[in-house]
Amino acid sequence: MSDELTVKGIILSTAPQGEYGRRIRMLTDKLGRITVFAGGAAKASSRLIGMIRPMTCAVFKIAKGREAYNLHGAELIDAFDDIAFDFEASVYAMYVLEAGDYFSEEGMPEQEAKSLLNLMYVSLRALREKALSEELIASIYELRLLVLQGEYTLMPSYYKSEETVEIWQRCISAPLSSLYKADYFRELDTEEFTANAKLLFDRQVKHSFRTLDVLKKL
Repeated sequence: MSDELTVKGIILSTAPQGEYGRRIRMLTDKLGRITVFAGGAAKASSRLIGMIRPMTCAVFKIAKGREAYNLHGAELIDAFDDIAFDFEASVYAMYVLEAGDYFSEEGMPEQEAKSLLNLMYVSLRALREKALSEELIASIYELRLLVLQGEYTLMPSYYKSEETVEIWQRCISAPLSSLYKADYFRELDTEEFTANAKLLFDRQVKHSFRTLDVLKKL
């Protein structure tokens, strides 16, 4: 179809739409955050049934409809199904999605959308690999989100150890491919870093995340 678009994206959330349809909220590399309708996708016979869950990363074929985009097809990149078997990791994964949703918008510049999409993807991979603690992954993710927004500081607010400064500056500038490299963090005390990252994030982001409320109860 001439009006069909191909985008790479991550599904942020889904909701029922009619008996078998789904209303999907996703972050895409070209259009930013969009709403997509997937008619009949929840039917057992649908070729899309495994492609409409939160965390699913895929190449989606969509077309502009009257009220939103319509989903025509998808080619799976990663569904992150294994995270669902670990409750704590799955809550942190939902936090990655919720924060990504908060920082995204429809029509955002393509480069910003791609950067956020890629950050979310490598963060979900880090949660699955379990080489770092979920708390540390969340702190790195929060700091890097602020970097994307231009709302970060070059130094942590307080520190007793130069290691904290070292971790901080590395997390600001490291390429995404090595952002969560476990070998780098293995010998370092990260408690002070995570406290500083949380302090800055809470100061800069005046928003209550539902998944963080769940994590506080764990």
